[in-house]
Amino acid sequence: MPESTRSQRSLVWTLAVLTTVSYGALYYAQPLLAVAAEHERGWSRTQTGLAFTLALLVTALVAPRVGRALDARGGRVLVGGGAALGGVAFMLLACTSSYPAFVLGWLLAGVAMALTFYEAAFTVLGQQVSGAARTRATLTITLVAGLASTIFVPLTAALLSVGALRAALLALAVLLVALGLLAWRVLPSVGGARPGTPRPAFAPDPAFARLTLAFTLARIVTVGVGLQLAPLLLAAGYAPGLAAALTGLLGLAALPGRVLFVPLLSRLGALPLTLVLFVGLAIGALLLHFLASLTLMVVGIVVFGLTSGALTFGAANGQMARSVNLAQAFTPLGVGVLFTWTGSAHVSLLLLAGSALAAAGVLLTARRLTAGGGWTQA
Repeated sequence: MPESTRSQRSLVWTLAVLTTVSYGALYYAQPLLAVAAEHERGWSRTQTGLAFTLALLVTALVAPRVGRALDARGGRVLVGGGAALGGVAFMLLACTSSYPAFVLGWLLAGVAMALTFYEAAFTVLGQQVSGAARTRATLTITLVAGLASTIFVPLTAALLSVGALRAALLALAVLLVALGLLAWRVLPSVGGARPGTPRPAFAPDPAFARLTLAFTLARIVTVGVGLQLAPLLLAAGYAPGLAAALTGLLGLAALPGRVLFVPLLSRLGALPLTLVLFVGLAIGALLLHFLASLTLMVVGIVVFGLTSGALTFGAANGQMARSVNLAQAFTPLGVGVLFTWTGSAHVSLLLLAGSALAAAGVLLTARRLTAGGGWTQA
């Protein structure tokens, strides 16, 4: 195998594994870690939701600067350092019972997320790989990292079942630091900034504003359900192992949704497909109310996973990203407040299902779709 091919393959799989671990530990493990923190440290769902909201706000604020920094410095220091920073954040979370320190730990985790999630990985990839190889590599990273919840929700549940919250956090911290060291060995130490032609100024119109609102509502739904599924199942009396497996099924079901998105897009068109996906989100969220029926729960999880997976792959473009990311950031706090007030996730699930239907309604009012109007991969 030529050295260049071998090095590219090492780069791609390092990014794929690192992105998977980062999403799994820093994002998908959070609901289970939050429930454990509430039980062990006496905090409310509002408090744990606020900490994660602040983390996601930090991610949204830092992310635009990460691309420029990667162009200047390369992925070794920033992406590898981001994974290590995530480990440091979890060590802090493990070693403190102070709520301000808990919030600080999640703020550091927010920086780590900006440095290790898809956007950073794809920037490093684009610096080193081009053409058809880049397309294949992007798909590889997307699909492998799509297994993050399937792997890390059961793993986190297992860690919490054999030890306390501190032991689980330290185990995840060690894993993140190890991935940081791997990234340091494999990722390039120099950036890949290239001169480009200035982009024309973007002038949003009313149709684009409606598209942005629709995708923002949809992101609130996908994040809100993802954050609440494991706690919902545990509160309903499901065994931790079964609750973790069902939550992992949500991520597993998202994979065929991502794979099928492009062929379905070419066959159905953007507007009809997106309408179907939004309605699918609503149906999936509504089915999650039937906690007494394992069959209906599985159907709801699969439907929601398929539709949310397709919407993830067909994410809004960069012009929509700020609104979508801000809405995503505030979702943990919103669902946490609702849970604290009502003592149940059912109210928020109803609101999320209604939000998905509202997104479909807003989409129907968008009469004209402009080129690049939010239907392509971010």
